[in-house]
Formats: sequence, structure tokens, C-alpha cells
Amino acid sequence: MRKHHKYFICSLLIILILVVGAVTFFYERNQPQHSKLQNLPTLMIGDWVVRLGTINDSRWISNLGKSEYSHIGMIVQLHPKILVVHATTDDGESASNQVIVSELERFLSPELAQKGAIIRPMFLNQKQKQQIAAFVLNQRGKSFILSSKDEPHLYCTTLLSDSIVQFHPSFKPKWNYISAPFFKGEYLFPQAFVDYPDVKMIYQVDY
Repeated sequence: MRKHHKYFICSLLIILILVVGAVTFFYERNQPQHSKLQNLPTLMIGDWVVRLGTINDSRWISNLGKSEYSHIGMIVQLHPKILVVHATTDDGESASNQVIVSELERFLSPELAQKGAIIRPMFLNQKQKQQIAAFVLNQRGKSFILSSKDEPHLYCTTLLSDSIVQFHPSFKPKWNYISAPFFKGEYLFPQAFVDYPDVKMIYQVDY
């Protein structure tokens, strides 16, 4: 009788351990993957933030535009939290298909980014950066429009480029001509910002 009782207790303990382990695994797996960005440099209003996203659309954008990154935004606030304005279809937040404001740590979190970087446009002075950031922030809530250069458009790269041109008219990033199903014409990819003259990559993260 004692022997059966001992086996019964051991079986219960094993089952309990397995259940607790399974619950812990699924809980951790489904938690938002926010990670503290390590060793951030001193950031500035107007810095650009790029990432290679984790969804299929991001890989498609990267391949189509021969771009190392698939998405870009601009830092518009440093305190109390670092905020990034960007035009997106869906970042898992309450708003979608529009210009939104996200915390930098979410923008570059493993949930949304395979890797990312922060780029400083050295060709802009501080006054211009402040003006551009304010202009970009004022676009918050506007609808996301993915169209070619010769049509009305508002997606991540054009949000920045059209805003920069307002205060630095000579800004001319390289557009790529695309001929693919449902997409034909000139489109602007994040690589045009990475490769633009007189910019400095000040931070990189790779998961």
C-alpha cells in the first residue's frame, strides 16, 4: 500500500512539473518581446530609425527594393520616452494603416525587428531637424498610401522624404523603378536613406 502511495505521489509531482513547465513556456512565448536597447548613444531629434521587419511583407519589401532594411521612422521626442513617428500598415498597436507614434524600444523590439539601426543626417542643422520632426509629427493619423512617385502617396519613406524637402529642398534620395504584379513605377525604399551622402550610422542592433 505504501509502495502504491509513493508511486502516486511521484506521478502527481511529475505531472505538476510538466504542467507548470508548459504554462511557463506558453506564457513567456506569448509575452511582447520588448528588450532594453543596450548602450544607446546620445540621440537627437530628427535621427532616422530603420529596421528589417519580422513579417513576410518586410522580406518582400527588402528583396524588391534590394534594401537591407524594410521600414523607417524619425525620432521626434527624447524625454521622458524616446518616440518615433512612422507610417505603417500594422505594428500591432491600436491604430493601423496610418502615421503613428511608437516608443523606440517597441520599434526596434525583437517582436518587430530582425535588426535595426539609428542614422544621423549630418547634412541637416539642428534647427532644420527640429522643424522637420515637428512637421512629421503633425502628420500623425494620416492614412497610409502605398503608391508610385507620380501618384498621391504616404508610406514610411515618403513621410520622411516629403517632410525633409519642406526645409531642405535639395534632398533627393534615389527612387527605384519597380515592375511587379500590382506594383509598377518608382518607389522609395529605406536603403535610399542608408546610402544617402553625409549620413552617419550611430547605432546598430541585430537579433
